[in-house]
Amino acid sequence: MHAFGLSRLLIGSALGTAAFFPMIATAQDSAETKPQRSTASVDDIVVTARRVAESLQSTPVSVTAFSADTLRQSTIRDTQDLLVKTPGVFLAGSGGRENTNFSIRGQSKALAGNSAAAVISYFAEVPSPTVGSSIPTYDLGSVQILKGPQGTLFGRNTTGGAILYYPTAPSYEWEGYVQGTYGNYDTRLMEGALNLPIVADKLAVRIAGQYQKRDGWTKNIGIGGDADDLNSRALRGSVLFEPFEGLTNSTIVDYYRNRAVGGGSVLFNILPGPNALSATGTLAAAREQLALQMARGPRVINSDVDAFERVNRFGVTNRTEIDLGPDVQVVNIFGYRHTKVDYFSSVDGLPTLISDGTGAIPAGLPVTVVGGRQRSDVKQYTEELQLRGKLFDDRLDWLVGGFYLASNPVGPSGTYIPTFILPGITDAPFNYSFYAERSKALFGNIGYDLGTWVQGLRFSAGFRYTWDDITACIGGGTTPNPTVTPRDCQTRTPTIRNASVNKTSSKAPTWTIGFDWQANDELFLYAVTRRGYRSGGINGPTLAGRLTQFQSFAPEKVTDIEAGIRSDFRAGAVDIRLNASPFIGWYSGVQVPVSGLNTQATCSLTAPGGTDAPRSPDGDCNASNDPAGGTLLVNAGKTRVAGIDLSGRIAPTRTLSFDVGATFLDLKSRSLTAPADLLPYLRIAEVPFNLVAKTTVTAGARWTLPLSPDVGEGTLSIDYYRSSKVRSSDNVLPAYDLVNARFDLKQVAGSGFDAALFMRNLFDKKYYASSNVGSAQLGVMSGFYGAPRTYGVELRYHFGS
Repeated sequence: MHAFGLSRLLIGSALGTAAFFPMIATAQDSAETKPQRSTASVDDIVVTARRVAESLQSTPVSVTAFSADTLRQSTIRDTQDLLVKTPGVFLAGSGGRENTNFSIRGQSKALAGNSAAAVISYFAEVPSPTVGSSIPTYDLGSVQILKGPQGTLFGRNTTGGAILYYPTAPSYEWEGYVQGTYGNYDTRLMEGALNLPIVADKLAVRIAGQYQKRDGWTKNIGIGGDADDLNSRALRGSVLFEPFEGLTNSTIVDYYRNRAVGGGSVLFNILPGPNALSATGTLAAAREQLALQMARGPRVINSDVDAFERVNRFGVTNRTEIDLGPDVQVVNIFGYRHTKVDYFSSVDGLPTLISDGTGAIPAGLPVTVVGGRQRSDVKQYTEELQLRGKLFDDRLDWLVGGFYLASNPVGPSGTYIPTFILPGITDAPFNYSFYAERSKALFGNIGYDLGTWVQGLRFSAGFRYTWDDITACIGGGTTPNPTVTPRDCQTRTPTIRNASVNKTSSKAPTWTIGFDWQANDELFLYAVTRRGYRSGGINGPTLAGRLTQFQSFAPEKVTDIEAGIRSDFRAGAVDIRLNASPFIGWYSGVQVPVSGLNTQATCSLTAPGGTDAPRSPDGDCNASNDPAGGTLLVNAGKTRVAGIDLSGRIAPTRTLSFDVGATFLDLKSRSLTAPADLLPYLRIAEVPFNLVAKTTVTAGARWTLPLSPDVGEGTLSIDYYRSSKVRSSDNVLPAYDLVNARFDLKQVAGSGFDAALFMRNLFDKKYYASSNVGSAQLGVMSGFYGAPRTYGVELRYHFGS
């Protein structure tokens, strides 16, 4: 079916459904008595997608939300665990699992390079830095995943969505919990929280922490330790201060540390060539290693790198709310984040190879095909000031404000990507990229109650203007080790070569206009159109020759339309919830990654055609100034993404419920306008959609067992997830499905103890969770496997109120 026809069908089906439900609701209201809704069907999570607390079922945004209980009952331990509960979202580690890359509606951070994120995560409404954005999920009040362009209400502009993490806030009650988990792979997890009311109704403190330790589930027979391990600890302190009525101040200080081997990159294909392997005489050795890897299976690797993953994060968040009158309030949100990320791995999944002399490298020499290290040390400051209020007998809600972000590198930052080096003979330098960002924005939003014309009808509109500036000092190091500081780069010390400062700026208006209608308590409808944008950026290192023109790239923009229905009704004694959100978005200036821009070993300035692409991307046969990772980001296309988000629930009884969710996407590359100098590196004449599954489905069942209160409240939960295939550069991750199960027993024997048994990946499916190296020109395909079957027992004790 034609894409536009599909979009019309999706929107038409939602509006047709909307026309049908009011008849059901009217019939319900006319009954003499209204049956009480079963407890199994009630999941009225409060969300803050519009910066106000409102019911999930009355929010004009496609949003998936998890309460604290849902997070625990679904055994969601980290950001990637959210994947199997959220259709339409792909979460993958970009090089390292701590460096989470979110993809929503076909939009994600580029696979390489310094692009702005299409999806940003927020902790307590403060945006996370682009690198190292994974957030621990302990003692959270809720997690909300917003789909579609964001920016008129939340800190930064995005074209794909936002993920909001809200920590549990302090309260004026003495309470808390301690929790311990033990599972296979010697998994040990401890977490807890203590809430202390210091002064009644004026001062309260909450302290929470988590410790995780686990053996790696991927055995390494090469250099270094076993991969896919855990070794982290986190601590958070929150203070709520309300000295007098009308003033609320909350401060959060959080710390996180991880010292692990990191993800195990597994080799799963070697292409026959011609490619870089055949050109260097290492193709036969690589094929031999592929055969050995296939024989070992995906849980045993042979690494030639002593891999590590080191992360330190420290943050301070302060939120102040001041009531200036009965209808006017000032809100100020300050955020500070210092994030240090350093990871190193054998990204190709290969050990050191021995050349056979059939290519440019003489026979008998050791060869490292490709490795990868990324280091980032950044301090980020954000400040957001809002003034909000009501007018016209509370019919008009208004909000105006400003946002400011400053992100500065403070330590060695960049990448080390050795490609076809000879250990002990040759090596690659560390490439430095020090990006300083400034983002400023002014915004305003209104919501007007049109109930005098149509009961429950509301109009909303928002406008934002954003200015983004990026300054990058980039250059090549003299050694493989990251030792150069931002100041060294600025002053061009001898420890950095070809250092240069590059700048780029972008600015754009974004907006949202919509109507929503609360037809009755059971039916909510909305329609909205939005304009979103994400800033441009700078490619590194300092480029030369015919690539100089691609040193920077421009912003990417989107205009979308989304409609939605939220409905709750009864069919006899059965509670039913049906939600649908069809959408379509048109993207322009798409930031397209062009890969394979590496100088080949056969390149020679004296040979005929030696400077021609693809043997030398810039024409100088000098590998030191090739694009970082062999990839450039360029504005080279237009795309269209259409689809529908669906969710539903059926509760036949008060103790049994079934949930289902799905996202179906229709992706289209409208045009590709790549510059002539880059055409030899494009394998297909269309804009690629990376890290996106066209179809994702979730399903779950919850059954509260008929147990005696003397035993406790027992609940059996089963969750199912399916993802269609996912493309990552030249790599394609096959479709897969997963099943998780959990049994909870709350208030064991009437005590404050809860116990649980859980098993994730019940059938021990072997599947690729994300790609690592996926380059046809290189000839190597590798990636991270998802977790094997894991199981364990969890014990939790509540105390206080």
